[in-house]
Amino acid sequence: MMQGFYLLTMQRLKRRRRIAAFACAAALTCAGFAVHARLTVPPAIQTAGADLPYVAHSEDGRLLISRGGETLLRTEIDTRTLPAADQTALAQGITLSDAAALARLLEDYGS
Repeated sequence: MMQGFYLLTMQRLKRRRRIAAFACAAALTCAGFAVHARLTVPPAIQTAGADLPYVAHSEDGRLLISRGGETLLRTEIDTRTLPAADQTALAQGITLSDAAALARLLEDYGS
């Protein structure tokens, strides 16, 4: 009878050790990810040309947003439904100074 309690106690001890080892491994993994995230520079800071303006233009009847010659956003906004003055301005390209101006333009044309 005593031997059964001893074996049961040893099994519980092994289980607790496994749980503790798993918890330590999980904590070390989380700490590693936290250090990696802390040391990684966000992509927004890494990009060169952040001072370049956004340019909205029309291509194949859709509104496109580019910056520095690179297309950033291809929207589903149909430019053929916009007023003629807006279509002409988009054909030439509308320069937007910052993200707030871009958000206003997208809100105006999207609604």
